[in-house]
Amino acid sequence: MLRPFFSPAQRSIAKKRPLCSPARARYLFSTFANIINGKTHDSSRIHQGINPSNCQKLWDVPIASRDDLQDAIASAQKAFTTWSAVSGSDRQASIAQLRDSLLSCKEDMAELLMKEAGKPRMQATLEVDHACGFLDYFANVKLPSEEVLHEDASLKLSLQYMPLGVIGAIVPWNFPLVLAMAKVAAALAAGNTVIVKPSPYTPYSILKVAELAIPILPRGVFQAINGDDTTGPEMTLHPDINKISFTGSTRAGKHILAATSNTLKECTLELGGNDPAIIFPDVDIQAVAQQVALGAFFNSGQFCLGSKRLYVHETIYNEFRDALVDVVKTWKVGPVDEDVMLGPIQNEMQFNVVTDIFKDCKANGYNFALEGGPSNGPGYIFHPTIVDRPPDGSRIVTEEPFGPIVPLLSWSDESELISRVNDTKTGLGCSIWAKDVETSKRLAPKIQSGSVWLNSFAKPHPQGYLSGRKESGIGGEWGMKGLKSYCATQTIHYYK
Repeated sequence: MLRPFFSPAQRSIAKKRPLCSPARARYLFSTFANIINGKTHDSSRIHQGINPSNCQKLWDVPIASRDDLQDAIASAQKAFTTWSAVSGSDRQASIAQLRDSLLSCKEDMAELLMKEAGKPRMQATLEVDHACGFLDYFANVKLPSEEVLHEDASLKLSLQYMPLGVIGAIVPWNFPLVLAMAKVAAALAAGNTVIVKPSPYTPYSILKVAELAIPILPRGVFQAINGDDTTGPEMTLHPDINKISFTGSTRAGKHILAATSNTLKECTLELGGNDPAIIFPDVDIQAVAQQVALGAFFNSGQFCLGSKRLYVHETIYNEFRDALVDVVKTWKVGPVDEDVMLGPIQNEMQFNVVTDIFKDCKANGYNFALEGGPSNGPGYIFHPTIVDRPPDGSRIVTEEPFGPIVPLLSWSDESELISRVNDTKTGLGCSIWAKDVETSKRLAPKIQSGSVWLNSFAKPHPQGYLSGRKESGIGGEWGMKGLKSYCATQTIHYYK
């Protein structure tokens, strides 16, 4: 389905490396603490995550206090002085060590993601692989020492990149490990220190990686704190955090942007999307239906770059609809076990959002090509649902359900299609399916989105800069351009 991004040679090494011993696994993956200044920290307040497969409480996890956050920031500031002076190659060697440590506990981490995020084993393992892929990329990519902007007989203009300082990384619950590690790896490679705040729904995996990093990184370089509703706002307002990197909802992103304006700190926002998939009439219907199904329902639809509006040419609409339904009907859905394809929605809040949109479709009498809907439990199980040609103005088309329910729409006129596809406040990604590649290349620039995939559903890659247009975000991450976003710049004017 999706592949990890690190090299075959590195995968071979990982297979030969022993996993965490059973005794170490029981300790590492059943006790959790905030990681501040290179040490584990408890708290007088705790909460538990919920296993979305059965709604049972998971392990105790401490809730960081305001003093804990201040201690983390002070530690990060102190560590920045020395970490920023370490050579780029030495910093990258440490990132590579962290990658190896995570690989050594791959199966244990996957088990953890199965419980906290409700991911089937294959998808949980894939997330660990992808997290290691980002660590591997930033352990090897080189920032330029300088970029010469202009040079003549009398003047040389050059641009230099330097670390910003303390980075605050605020990450969501749908891909809690990979999205955190992409931020951590880029921040560290650029010479910054980083404090990660995970979602309270999924705090466990990133706290555990930060614990694994204790013997690898100097104190204060990489810290992780599980907080409450006040922690994120305090990070965005704090004058000693130099950049906020946030992945999450558009609504939350707007609040963060407003808060960061008080200190004019750097801010990168990767927000929601309502991504279209456009299917042309010349495709191999059976083959493409399988791929479009994966793009729409991967991670039970909890994927910001997932295909959330499916536009199929009217001449193949009925045949494609039936093929799509046939694919999805073969999948096992339910609490995670060895052969489940779609696990639960991660939390009750999102389960209710998706259920409400499903009920809206029912109340308005829309047709269902596949009527799944919410399960009666246990767990937040929602069976995949395909709505057959609902109105363009319906909630299922205009809103981002962030769950396993999608509208299937038809089109005939290309100019009208472009207008419909772009009629949204968001612009994160798009996939175009056509046997004639020139058709896809011609259409892609007309789509108002930060990324376009041709003959593929969204497959984010460490080297591919990810950014959104409109209300899908500000700035971007990943790749060389994303690495530079974790840097300050200085222009040197050298008069000869």
